[in-house]
Amino acid sequence: MPKAASPSKQKRNPVYEKIGKRIRQARIMAKETNSRALSERLGWSAGRINNFETGISTPGVEETLQFCEAVGADPCWVTYGVGSPRASSLQATRHRNLITIVDEAEQSGALPDLLAAIQLTPERLAKHRENPFKEIPDRLARRCERFTQQRRGSMDESPAESGYCESLPDDMRELLALYARLSDADKQKLFAMGRLLIEED
Repeated sequence: MPKAASPSKQKRNPVYEKIGKRIRQARIMAKETNSRALSERLGWSAGRINNFETGISTPGVEETLQFCEAVGADPCWVTYGVGSPRASSLQATRHRNLITIVDEAEQSGALPDLLAAIQLTPERLAKHRENPFKEIPDRLARRCERFTQQRRGSMDESPAESGYCESLPDDMRELLALYARLSDADKQKLFAMGRLLIEED
């Protein structure tokens, strides 16, 4: 009976290998020279990141998010190779502002006018809705600002920074500013606490 190939010689999944190369690049860019030490700091087994980098295994969603937070990488780039290797809050902010504008236009019946003004087809809008990592280029951001009569650059700012919510009470604006600074994990904790408080009432 032939001997089974060792894990290092087994044919590896080419997708895992591509993800592994990006994980290694992200680690090196973060000046994390020791994958074993980084694994242990994340509370993982000593060789887990090395296994990811060599394509023996691939991280799940939670592991990807945890790794990316530790090294400052963009989860979409690590997983799919799309966008920039470094995490960027600009696209997240633009995405949030675009969806807010679209939702308000839908509620007021002005969505066709908005799409015409910003030169976005319903199909492309659907892609932006589905994928928060899809790039919103400068020209699209500026068209949104002109349509909503907001000052130039407001699409690149969180609502609390841009003055978009100036009509809100001070405590609400402060809450929005705090929310904008939270990590995704902390936002989920905040939502959970909010639901508990509402249920108790």
